[in-house]
Amino acid sequence: DSSAVVTAARVPDGVDGGALLRHLRDVHGVTLASGQGALKGKIFRIGHIGWLDIFDIGAALGALESSLTELGGDIERGVAVTRAFEAYEQSERVA
Repeated sequence: DSSAVVTAARVPDGVDGGALLRHLRDVHGVTLASGQGALKGKIFRIGHIGWLDIFDIGAALGALESSLTELGGDIERGVAVTRAFEAYEQSERVA
């Protein structure tokens, strides 16, 4: 099922999902949600309902990239933030 109020993503191999969420909260002040039931520790959820803007999304994604890198995740930094801004700019041209 899809949801317009939350995005779920898989925790990369080699990264502890619980440690990721704690690091985001304690180091960057960003709170994301864990998966539930069998998905606990395997996914994280980013809520995007309510009043927020592209800069809130960019900050959360930047913190996520930083935390994943610091915790040993094999990711390409800067990609998530860049793609978010590109999607936002594209949606602004359509509106």
